[in-house]
Amino acid sequence: MDTIARHVSDKCGRAASVRRVHCRREAAGTEHAVLRRLLGTSMPAHQVRYATHSLVRGLLAHGPVVLSIGDAQWCDEGTLRFIDHLIRATSRGGAAQSLTVLLHLPPGLPGPATAALHELATRDYCTVVDTAGLWPADAARPTPRSADELAQNEPRLLRVAQAAALLRSTDPDLVGALAGFPSKVTARFLADAEARGLLFGRTRDHGAPALLDALPEATRERMRAQAAEILNDAAEPAERVADLLLGLTTLDRSWMRAVLKEAAAAARHDRPAAAVACLERLHAADPDDVTVRMDLAAVLVDIDPAAAREHLTGALSRTDDPLVRSHAAGLLLLTSLMVHGSPDGPEALDALVRELSPGRPGGAPTPAAPAAPAAPATPTIPTAPATAVVPVAPVPPVFTGHPAEHVVLAARALRTALTATGRETALSGARQVLWSERPPSAWARVAAAQVLALADDTATALDQLQRTVADSAEREEVWAEGHASSARALVLIESGQASEAAAAALAASRISEGEGAAGKSRLASIALALALVARADLDRAQQVLLRLDSHRLDDCVWEYHHRLTALALVERDRGRPEQALSLLERCGASLAAAGVHSPVFTTWWVHSTDLLMRLGRTGAAAERAEFGRQLAGRWPTARSTGLSLLARGMAAAGPADRVELLTESVRVLADSSDRHFHALAELRLGRTLLHQSDIGGARPRLRTALATAVRCGLTAVAEQARCALRSAEGRDRSAPAVLSHAERPVAELAAAGKSNRAIADALCLTVRTVEYHLTNVYRKLDVPGRTGLAKRFPPQEPHSSSPSARALGELR
Repeated sequence: MDTIARHVSDKCGRAASVRRVHCRREAAGTEHAVLRRLLGTSMPAHQVRYATHSLVRGLLAHGPVVLSIGDAQWCDEGTLRFIDHLIRATSRGGAAQSLTVLLHLPPGLPGPATAALHELATRDYCTVVDTAGLWPADAARPTPRSADELAQNEPRLLRVAQAAALLRSTDPDLVGALAGFPSKVTARFLADAEARGLLFGRTRDHGAPALLDALPEATRERMRAQAAEILNDAAEPAERVADLLLGLTTLDRSWMRAVLKEAAAAARHDRPAAAVACLERLHAADPDDVTVRMDLAAVLVDIDPAAAREHLTGALSRTDDPLVRSHAAGLLLLTSLMVHGSPDGPEALDALVRELSPGRPGGAPTPAAPAAPAAPATPTIPTAPATAVVPVAPVPPVFTGHPAEHVVLAARALRTALTATGRETALSGARQVLWSERPPSAWARVAAAQVLALADDTATALDQLQRTVADSAEREEVWAEGHASSARALVLIESGQASEAAAAALAASRISEGEGAAGKSRLASIALALALVARADLDRAQQVLLRLDSHRLDDCVWEYHHRLTALALVERDRGRPEQALSLLERCGASLAAAGVHSPVFTTWWVHSTDLLMRLGRTGAAAERAEFGRQLAGRWPTARSTGLSLLARGMAAAGPADRVELLTESVRVLADSSDRHFHALAELRLGRTLLHQSDIGGARPRLRTALATAVRCGLTAVAEQARCALRSAEGRDRSAPAVLSHAERPVAELAAAGKSNRAIADALCLTVRTVEYHLTNVYRKLDVPGRTGLAKRFPPQEPHSSSPSARALGELR
């Protein structure tokens, strides 16, 4: 007070006259009680006003005046209105800067201050000062222990804190409108509440009372509706208003529904989970609103397609509008594919494309389209006749931004890839989906990525699938995240990255299990089983496969056929080739019936070629390899070509043909994305060379197979490569045994230091023949020349009868 008086004196140039008075709680309702205490009299109201005015005028004539009124929350309304009049009157007289009125309020305003006090605080000529900085540094601000204590001692502070908590805002205008106080007064309350830890979520953290929990349910409902209306009138974003409306038990005003619809539309692409919350609230308020059902189904497609199907079915039962029914039918086909409610093979993709294609009421706008090229002939699978599927014309689409466009593009590209009727067409459609400006649905992105993987662009496919996983997780699209993770795990195992595939499959399983029993991804479990087989963990692989729910699995192209392949590989590695071959034949026949002719889908024909050779059915193996060659011709990629060469090399009759085909297979597969079959091709070639006693040629192939298998976590291939290398090393140590009867004596004489002419004369051979034999000896024994031979053929005792001597005698 003294500081303010000195400030007034310095500003006005003369000493200020200070008058102090404190208000009393018991006199708060008595008119002009504070004026009477200021004058020290009990005169009537009209007299006390005149006397006070005269007193102030007289004091101002001699210098500046400071009126200090303490505990102003108890000041009566008549005094406050007189002070307002007095300030305005002195202002007109030019002495406004000489009169200073101080209204002291304790922190928190612990009392029912009158409306006149709040009105006075909002005047342009009044200044509200926060004295929190004057609070002693070592003194703790009083913090109430409960909301009841706040309600009893500081009711207006409590009301402001509750309004701020409900609005999630510290804007004095908004909070004041809800609390019923002027904005200047509200600003002071907010500052005090902030200092005392009474705002937002920090109330619980700081031990302050749960402000909103203290409100009765009816009061909270009323304040929530009022807060939503205030925000809506203030043109705040619809999503912010919707957060309040979602907590209401009834939506009894039309603007509330309009705001929820606006909020759902705004959040649909970036925050679909928030859009679902708004639309579900609208659906609960009016279950017969078909528009809301359709909007809700469209947003739920990537979050919970099973729930989306229910809403689509409900919409179809409640409307006869052809446009709505057509759109619902298209989405219903899509969600049926997603939850395996219908087969997901080429025929189902055809139906989806036809339903959403340009020209349909619910489809995309009609683009210009050239004539489609004829599809190549389909090779016949030896185990079952192929069922013809009429292909959809591979039309290069024109982007128009229609919601159904990406689904059509992705479905057409995937169908083309599965049927192997146009690699470039499939790739073009898939890339348009993935690189479009408008973000496509997760199903469309995953389908497009699967096309890239089938076309041997695995790196891009994995990158897109990982992005889809991350985007879906951020958008809280649970189904989409699990679906993309499962597809990524399968692509990893198909590219031979067994260790990473196992980790990805486990992650995908955890994601899908979070959806509940209906949302579990069987594809993730199958990918995990395939990874375990590659890592030689057959027991765990079989357990994973046996735990799978096989109900209606035969309608799922991806799950059913990859599961059959996984079961066959388990049987093969357990030493049961007949059972394994039977499972692979079922897989091939089922794929043919479904119209799937991709040479790299499950690669069942490569495995069955291997099994047929093991069983001695060389003719059938050659036919199966030729079938694979025809498939690869329909879908020419490095992977498909390399697999075809591998199968033909395994089934080749002559050793020379076998080596030539396997060598070419290794070269081609090295340029593909498939590390698994590349390692297998190196292993096959190494074994073949080893069988032909070409240890020098076999060893680097086996080492490459081992290194690739270890790097990719392919334990089964790595173990086979180690065994083959040990065999090569063992045969290398007994190297003379790998030489022919004609080569052995030549090698021994050369090791003894004889010249080529001396060896030729001794063995009755030409020098050219000796040179030919020595070339083969050096290659088979992997030695550079005669010095190496001397180490392999130590000198014999003079009278010993060595095998080579006997051979020499036999030749003579």
